[in-house]
Amino acid sequence: MIDATQIAAAIGAPCIISAKMAEAMTSWENLFKNTASWQKIRVKPLRLPSIVSKEIKRLTLKEFASEVNDPELNAAWQRMLPSLRRKLDYGLAVGGLLLKPYWTGAPKVDIVLQNQYLPISFSDDVCTSVACPETVVIGKISYTRVEVHEYNAGAQQHSIRNLCFRSDNPAFLGRECKLSEVPAWTDILPRKVFDGVTQPLFSIFQVPDANNVDPDSALGISVYADAVDLIRDADEHWERILWELESSERAIDASLDFFRMRDGKPILPRGRERMFHTYENTGNGKDLFNTFSPEIRDTSYFHAFNQILRRIENNCGLAYGTLSEVEDVEKTAEEIKASKQRSYDRVHDIQEGLRPALGGAAYGLSYLRNYYENRGASDVEVTSTFGDGVLEDVDKEFARRMQMVSAGMLTKEQFVMWYFSCDEEAAAELMPKAEALFGNTSPTIGGGNANPLGV
Repeated sequence: MIDATQIAAAIGAPCIISAKMAEAMTSWENLFKNTASWQKIRVKPLRLPSIVSKEIKRLTLKEFASEVNDPELNAAWQRMLPSLRRKLDYGLAVGGLLLKPYWTGAPKVDIVLQNQYLPISFSDDVCTSVACPETVVIGKISYTRVEVHEYNAGAQQHSIRNLCFRSDNPAFLGRECKLSEVPAWTDILPRKVFDGVTQPLFSIFQVPDANNVDPDSALGISVYADAVDLIRDADEHWERILWELESSERAIDASLDFFRMRDGKPILPRGRERMFHTYENTGNGKDLFNTFSPEIRDTSYFHAFNQILRRIENNCGLAYGTLSEVEDVEKTAEEIKASKQRSYDRVHDIQEGLRPALGGAAYGLSYLRNYYENRGASDVEVTSTFGDGVLEDVDKEFARRMQMVSAGMLTKEQFVMWYFSCDEEAAAELMPKAEALFGNTSPTIGGGNANPLGV
């Protein structure tokens, strides 16, 4: 993205992204894209940042399902969810996402990374104004459209401004020009105002951690912001391990007298060339060949590497064993449970941060659909479920609940409601299909058949 200060100056808004925060977001993105500043010829990235982000995304959306109570909007909503799944790990890496509904004959949602938009103003920790730049290149000219969203709670108005700039240098915004200079932007209005809006027509999701990079910033931080130095340690230590293994390779120091020569060079066994180190026999009593086979110090190296990985897990809020080898360290059952609880708390906070962001996006979709299709205002509700898959072993929980049904402590309806994540009415419809599994007697709490499975 073009420097935020240029965009802020061009639209006449304050730039609330500090230089420190901009630098941090660039660093987080480079780490996610495996282009860390410490990479060298031998130091290769282990891709830990992207692994951490993808694992947290996987845990967050493991049992995720979401729908809106309007069938027409729900179709558009379901088309948006795969995009959310694809981009959430990137958003977790850079600190957050912007969900921006728009209308092109049908309601859609654009998902923008935190480092690709400019927040302008906040009210009660809710973002009320943003600027979203979009750049296209035609020939040697770089065109940038800046879409500015501004919400006025007092007037219940949401306005959208579109400004266009052209430049010979893609690193600079350049001078303002007409939107019509870009064919794809010809039909875009320079300004549009929506009335009767009760909240912004966009929503923001941020990683729910305090910003310890810039405490005055309203932006989110990366899920691995507290582990950057440790990630560097892991990359560099892995190179030491590879060097230890490489430098300890078995080799044979042999006199040239042992080999046939061709063009003044020894003919070495094909595919085993690096095993042989040759030298000229000077007749000084040196052995004609020696075997080089030093002891490999891999145990201590791998133990240290595993400890670094555990520190990364701890700083990223992940359970031990996500990256590290759990067999390397003895832990009690309570330590393992506490480790899983840490991961659960981390994921739960992210899930709860997603709920209002999804609700705001659904409101924007509903408003734009009603506005452009001349419909009356309608209430739209989002139902999102995440499950407890982080802590819960589904197979063990299934067996445990089956035992409760057998003991008469849980009804069949309650079991079906849990298993299929449905309400009581839907469970009742499923019950005939479940009779073959449970038998014909419906146990109830405090009475009924104590052994409905007949075992």
